[in-house]
Amino acid sequence: MNIIENIKSWKNKKVLIIGEALVDKYITGQADRISPDAPVPNVKIEETITYLGGIGLVLKFIKSLGGIPEISTIIGNDYEGEFFLKKLHDLSIETSGILIDDTINTPQITRIKAMNQHILRLETDYNQNIPNTTHKKLLEKILSRDSDLDSILILDYGIGGLFQDNFINNLLNKIKNNFSVPIIARPNINNYYLYEGIDMIRLHLPNALNALSIECCNDTSVSIVGKRIINTTKTKSVLLNHIESKSYLFQNTKENFEIYSSSVSSPVRSYVTVGSIIMAILGLSYANGLSPSIAVELAIKGANYSASLPPIEFFNQEKLINYISRD
Repeated sequence: MNIIENIKSWKNKKVLIIGEALVDKYITGQADRISPDAPVPNVKIEETITYLGGIGLVLKFIKSLGGIPEISTIIGNDYEGEFFLKKLHDLSIETSGILIDDTINTPQITRIKAMNQHILRLETDYNQNIPNTTHKKLLEKILSRDSDLDSILILDYGIGGLFQDNFINNLLNKIKNNFSVPIIARPNINNYYLYEGIDMIRLHLPNALNALSIECCNDTSVSIVGKRIINTTKTKSVLLNHIESKSYLFQNTKENFEIYSSSVSSPVRSYVTVGSIIMAILGLSYANGLSPSIAVELAIKGANYSASLPPIEFFNQEKLINYISRD
């Protein structure tokens, strides 16, 4: 099967996404003077855009690339939660896996930009530790769904509250016992070691180096980090990606790692989008039984393409195939 056929094989593959709900808001305008109230820029708002962030970006890419995304998360009974649900309904995505909790806030990130520069970033997380009873209800929702899944993605963006250590351990034990499908995780760098025995862990290379206190970024230092992660977690494979240089794939069945070079020649428009397309393609590729090497090759090609596009621009199979053919 060639690379084009691999992409076409993603059609109708079911991918369950477990992770933190997030609403992203961009406020853009002009800052032509300093505020009279404080020594800060006075931003005249020109546009406000609100959209699904976090797991929402991944599920939209899975859908645009031909897959069938399903979602399991927690939202609050608030405006952001209602917005999150409405956007999913607009995309015709099943929402029965979403738990609504009156005691929490739906996470939101608001970015204020002026003259193409970030001025301020405001964050709202789940605002407190999510009760154990709520975690238990979410697990029950996940386990009660049909077993017709093709792969599972776990996305921990470090927003706080959802991915507590006990929840991660219970989640992995339960889904391993109930679903015989590949599990791919994008863990928080502070708790990656909890994701034991899954099919793939994907981490941003600079974060992985920093977490293990390694400053030099060459093949030797990356090899130390990758092998330490794969030995610690006993996972089958580890992807350490860096869209602006090189990405590295480690597999527990191979002594040597594989290197994937970036073809990005201009500044990356949105690192968030790049990370989302990588996870979407990994989920779809594993869902079709593709090897880790092919899955990563496709994911990096998709990331290279996404990096050249405007922020939060989604593309379908045809556009990705055309890009790879030109490349």
